[in-house]
Amino acid sequence: MDKSRLHPPEKREILSSPSPKDVLGLPGKKALDAILGSPTPAHLVQSLAEEDLFWLVQDIGPEDSLPILSLASNDQWQYLLDLELWEMDRLSIGSVNRWLGLLLEADLQRFLIWGLREHIKLVEFHLYKNIDVRIKEEDESPSDFDEGFFSLDGVFYIRVRDERHDHTIREFLRRLAEHDIDRFHNVLLELAGHLPAEAEENMYRLRNARLAEKGFLPFEEAVGIYQYVSPKSLIKQEHEDQKIVQKPLSFQPVSVSTSLLMKEQDLFYMSLKQLENSHTLERLQVEFAGMCNQILSADGLVIRDKDDLAAVVGKACGYLDIGLENLGGKDPAKGVRLVEKYPLNQIFRVGYGAALELKWKTEKWLKHSWFATQVFSLSFWDDDWEGRLEGLLKKRPLFYTSLSDGVPYREFKALQEISHCHKALDQIINMDYLLSLLFPRAVPYPIQACHPLTYKNLILTCWARHHLALSQEIQPLLAEQLKAFFQDLLAKGEKPYHVKQEMRQSFLDYVVARSGLRAGEIEDRVGKNLDVLFSELETEYGSVSIEDLDPRYVRHFLVSS
Repeated sequence: MDKSRLHPPEKREILSSPSPKDVLGLPGKKALDAILGSPTPAHLVQSLAEEDLFWLVQDIGPEDSLPILSLASNDQWQYLLDLELWEMDRLSIGSVNRWLGLLLEADLQRFLIWGLREHIKLVEFHLYKNIDVRIKEEDESPSDFDEGFFSLDGVFYIRVRDERHDHTIREFLRRLAEHDIDRFHNVLLELAGHLPAEAEENMYRLRNARLAEKGFLPFEEAVGIYQYVSPKSLIKQEHEDQKIVQKPLSFQPVSVSTSLLMKEQDLFYMSLKQLENSHTLERLQVEFAGMCNQILSADGLVIRDKDDLAAVVGKACGYLDIGLENLGGKDPAKGVRLVEKYPLNQIFRVGYGAALELKWKTEKWLKHSWFATQVFSLSFWDDDWEGRLEGLLKKRPLFYTSLSDGVPYREFKALQEISHCHKALDQIINMDYLLSLLFPRAVPYPIQACHPLTYKNLILTCWARHHLALSQEIQPLLAEQLKAFFQDLLAKGEKPYHVKQEMRQSFLDYVVARSGLRAGEIEDRVGKNLDVLFSELETEYGSVSIEDLDPRYVRHFLVSS
């Protein structure tokens, strides 16, 4: 089954006309050419979902999208304005001026009729903020008005305060006067009684009501997407909202922008591919687009770039994958039954809940850990464990990548990553427990050494001091002492040198004697970590001659600076 299976079938009266999905899969300029070359460009543009038109305009560029805007419906215009004109809960005067100018240029007559009917308060707000109006008295002449004032009827004299908005406002007023001089007069007269704060609040309320239908909820509601839901509770509970999502769709076009950005290896994507019912598929596409918008609202993001949208889609698919795998394993057939049965936002919350469980487990351990009593920074756990802990302790937990993805942190994508972090956290907790037995008293810090204190150089240095029969104080080794220890640590022969087996046993005996734990228990708790530690010693120093050891580059031991 090819990828087009995920997108709703188009009703094509002319077979040669590209479908919305075809257009949205093209780069911006090619999409524009495809639309304008279509036998029915207006039908094609208006068959796009409002969200898809928004992303198409962003991809092409608003100023280059005038042919598209001229063909768009009023509802599509409305959606563009709802997303473009606002910064938080305030109208952006610059954006209002820009989009009034664009729509004027796209379709002058329609904008004047629609704007004055549906958005008179927006027009009055913009004029109120940007112009001064004076009415010419009988005994006044045009020369009596200050420079910058102009008149279109010899009665009302107008000055635009900000030259950046001068062209758009002059053009709007000129066109309005030509279109309907009485309405022109009424608009200017009503500015005297305009209440900008009240008008802005009412416009914001209506805008939020419209966007809520698309998933753009107020923050306090949108953040519910991150509330914890366990797999068991989802399976047990009866979903009233399940009845809502199963109702027949309206005749609005189905948004495909978010679906086009899914990756084919995603479990959620593979589950959708196996759906037989096209109505269910369309419902899920609408639901998925709305969920992505809810994530944007919860994260407080305003995005204008397809790459940014792709990141949100990736986040949504990642936690849906984790939720589906948590509920039914990796079988796409089971995934089909799950997405048919449960709302997507609930499956997302199950997936995100797995990351929250990791965060809570980390915080619970940290609260009573030996590490916390020592008041060390996270760098004590060395790079990899430090990164994992820092990611899990963020307000919203993230996966540490070790920069393998080009960034240190990203959202979790698979249940395997959750399991990997659980194992790493268990290793940290076990090491913390061992350290609490090895060093029951406060460890002096800072220590004057070439490298900062870590759990690795703390244990290895104390073992080296014990092996060299030095005092058991936690102090750095001297360079000569380090070289003497390495003479015993590494087996002679060809490079790379290896850690002697008897030294591995010596280390284990030291830990057993100092901690009071049995050797088997130590192996069970931290055996793999100790093996990794010795492998690091061989990798780092196995090819270095002992006489060439430089304390500045020895990070596994505390060496005096």
